Amino acid sequence: MPVISERQRRFLAAVHPDVLRAFTREARTLGFRPPADVAAVARKGLALRRKHGRGGTLIGARRASQLAGRSTLSLETLRRMKAYFDRHEIDLEAPAAKRGNPGYPSAGLIAWYLWGGAAGRRFAERALRAYEKFQEAKNE
Repeated sequence: MPVISERQRRFLAAVHPDVLRAFTREARTLGFRPPADVAAVARKGLALRRKHGRGGTLIGARRASQLAGRSTLSLETLRRMKAYFDRHEIDLEAPAAKRGNPGYPSAGLIAWYLWGGAAGRRFAERALRAYEKFQEAKNE
């Protein structure tokens, strides 16, 4: 099943719900539902964002809500998560990202948690690898 955007998902829900159900079933089969450890990190990120009034964007907060609620994620979302982690790993090197430093926790660390932290990164990479293997097996 190809990757679909949120706009396409809404269209399918309205016009072709059977196709959307098939896509959702495939996503569940491959385990695109965040595990409990990812949900816990996302909840921590949301709590820190509320407490400190910084960290992440509205998109990051929305992602955290999806992860904390353990919603089934699309391939597109998993790819965005991987891209986020690849781009923002450097944020963890800031002094304020380390406990005991002034400004801890940094906005970058809070944002990292919103996306599920290291557990979220492992989950996204594992799910994408599983999907690739699934596609290869389907094409053989």
